[in-house]
Amino acid sequence: MSKDSIKSLSEAIAKLETMSQAKTEKVREHIERDYEEIKSALDDMRPYFDDLKSKVEAEAQATKTQVEAKVKESPWLTIGIVGLVAFFLGLFLGRKDK
Repeated sequence: MSKDSIKSLSEAIAKLETMSQAKTEKVREHIERDYEEIKSALDDMRPYFDDLKSKVEAEAQATKTQVEAKVKESPWLTIGIVGLVAFFLGLFLGRKDK
């Protein structure tokens, strides 16, 4: 190898490193900007999520209360329904189709 080719190869490597660092910085800036936008959007949506959470919790509590009342009202019917569901689940999931 001649000294000219080594010098030009060194220059090419140096130029590639410089370009790589510049691209890395651009990508980093884009990622940071996108991260901040996503974080801001989530912060803006937090009240909506909190409201949704409280509505779901209230609905779940109301449903739980209704189910408990029905079970207390007719426990044998509940036992029968649960047994029937368990039987069919066992029947379908326990099949050995070959």
